[in-house]
Amino acid sequence: MKRTDTQSIGDILRLALQENCMDSRLDEFKAVEIWSSVVGRYIASQCRRPFVKDGLMTIGVPNAALRQELLMNRSRLRAAINREIGKETISDIRFIS
Repeated sequence: MKRTDTQSIGDILRLALQENCMDSRLDEFKAVEIWSSVVGRYIASQCRRPFVKDGLMTIGVPNAALRQELLMNRSRLRAAINREIGKETISDIRFIS
């Protein structure tokens, strides 16, 4: 029996992720990985690893001055992360001690 409707593995995986509503969670993981390239290696090293849940990215920043600086630029940071991903994945960023 010969198959006539072949699909690439990438297409099958994309379809499986969409059908199981996992594509948004995958985008959240991408946002975590993008964080260090958006803020730079040094600032990322001063912060704890971010995590994302339901579009809210939470980042631990032990330095109060750095936390204030990031807080003032959070809309730009959010826009840069969403631009890198290609869609509106991050709705807000929260900086905690």
